[in-house]
Amino acid sequence: MEPTSEKPGLDPTFSIRLRAARLKAGLSLEDLAQKLGGIVTRQAIAKYEKGLISPSPEVLEHLLQVLELPPSPDIPEEIPEEAEEFREMVKAFRPKKAGPVLVEKSQFGIYDISPYACTTAPKELPRTPAARAFRLQQAWADLAPEEKIEFRPEPRLPRKQLLALKVTVSEKMKNYLWLEKLLRQKKLFKPPLEINIKNVNDAEKAAEELRQRWDLGTGSVANLLTFLEERGLKTFKLDGPEKFESLSGCYRGQPFIAVEKGLPVDRMRFKTAAELAQVLFGLSNEPEIIRLYNRFAAAFLLPAKILEEYFLPAGRKIAFSELAELKVRYGISLQAIMRRALDLELVTERRFRSFREMMNEKGWLWKEPVEYPGEENPTRFRRLLHYAVSSEILDLSLAAALAEITPEQLKSEMGEIF
Repeated sequence: MEPTSEKPGLDPTFSIRLRAARLKAGLSLEDLAQKLGGIVTRQAIAKYEKGLISPSPEVLEHLLQVLELPPSPDIPEEIPEEAEEFREMVKAFRPKKAGPVLVEKSQFGIYDISPYACTTAPKELPRTPAARAFRLQQAWADLAPEEKIEFRPEPRLPRKQLLALKVTVSEKMKNYLWLEKLLRQKKLFKPPLEINIKNVNDAEKAAEELRQRWDLGTGSVANLLTFLEERGLKTFKLDGPEKFESLSGCYRGQPFIAVEKGLPVDRMRFKTAAELAQVLFGLSNEPEIIRLYNRFAAAFLLPAKILEEYFLPAGRKIAFSELAELKVRYGISLQAIMRRALDLELVTERRFRSFREMMNEKGWLWKEPVEYPGEENPTRFRRLLHYAVSSEILDLSLAAALAEITPEQLKSEMGEIF
């Protein structure tokens, strides 16, 4: 006899949260049934996910332990319609800076348009909290995260793992976009280039032009993940499955880049730059296109002019200390530096092979002896979240749920509020 209840007694979002948690964990229905110790069948779990039946208290407790199901959502999708509520929320947005308070009247009432305040009026807002709650439940009930997200092709990952990644990134993107909307901090990525790269010369020129558009000159790009975030491209560090290193794609039309958080920082930077090429020039897994995207990534991270300053005259012997200095400055691996020097004909094929043999003999191919001192961490989402809590726009528990950490962790992360 199945330990279930014929009449669902859980909140309307339970079924989709259960399915999302299972996919995020990379489990099939059969896998989950086994992890539950056989107290319920795969057929029953399938019915839970369709909302046809509800698990018994015993099964629910085991599901919560195995999958760490997220709490049911209780955040409104829209901001208040009432003019007084809206004004109060806007007041919390404005930093403590001197300046005149300006107001303007709209169909939603009077709202603040001071220089440091939110200025965009909401559209099509529900009229009551009950209506907002109903709309939110409907949105969750209809949610199929894997259908709203597009990844570049990744043949190395099994379908189950790829689906788990899709659910994970969908959840993160949904939370990010909701927070931006709440704080009137929507930031869209505007592609700075409108070109295609068909050969290595195109890749070099595209990297150089992008540096000019973003006013980078020939300097290094510190914290590339945050740098791209500030330009509207959502970035994430994930604890992904085996063989996962990086992916890019779009969620509801907005681009993102996700990288494995366990990668060495220099490799993380290179993979991020290569995924940037995917976003800029089109998602692809064709070997020739990947080669061009990697060429773009190397050129973007380490401009040719800088490498020429170190390696000219071409063909001369290279001191290991010169490579180490470049890695520390630009956050690109020793091997990628030498590969780039070979591509630019600053070293010979023979010298490149000699370098590889030396690295292999010393066991440095997988762990290089020089560490890049910089860090790679997306910061914008957390910064917006801290702002929302310190300004009392969100309570600590809800903010922690959005960040997928405990309230205690978030409080420790934020420090004192004064």
